Amino acid sequence: MTVSELGAPGRKYRGAGPEQRQQQRRARLVDAAVEEFGTRGYRNTTIDAVCARAGVGKRYFYESFDGSESLLLAAYAVATDRLRGYIIDGTSTSPGTVSAAVHSSLTGFFRGIAEDPRIARIAFFEILGISPAVDADYRRVTGSFVDTFLELTTPMIDIDSVPPPLLRTIATGLVGAVLTIAQQWVLDDYRQPLDAVVDSAHTLLTSVLEGLGR
Repeated sequence: MTVSELGAPGRKYRGAGPEQRQQQRRARLVDAAVEEFGTRGYRNTTIDAVCARAGVGKRYFYESFDGSESLLLAAYAVATDRLRGYIIDGTSTSPGTVSAAVHSSLTGFFRGIAEDPRIARIAFFEILGISPAVDADYRRVTGSFVDTFLELTTPMIDIDSVPPPLLRTIATGLVGAVLTIAQQWVLDDYRQPLDAVVDSAHTLLTSVLEGLGR
């Protein structure tokens, strides 16, 4: 099969059509970006380096991304989806009470970022201060974590006595506090034991939630 045949519209190569091959190339680029941004850092990584790691020619990069920022957002989506998965998986293993569910979710969250420091670096540091568009996506994703937090903790809250705008403001502050604890833990090279970090975050969250309790 010639090069021109490989690029011909509609042609299949090794059982994959053009659209599937494009999806495969995109996935390899995102995986490579997670590795590069998560170890070397976004600002220290070139598109050429990502393409080389992915085994994808540079000319194919632009069929999926318009530049390095859009690739960063794709890697950030992978990182935050992984974090959300840690939280949800932790909830599913909790013994039943909301307080226990919060504790299990925090355990999953903190254990996950310790086991894969690349995810923590991208989600907590590399995404910051790049551009207004990236900042907007960071705020959007943080808001989605606030939504997840409210879904998990609503059973602990007397929602009739707390106006929704106030409740969301409090939840935003609590999520921000947990993220700050996580950032500092990473910066300290995970020096504090996992259980101590989880217990600290759990104490903070439940202390506030009990004040809003039913």
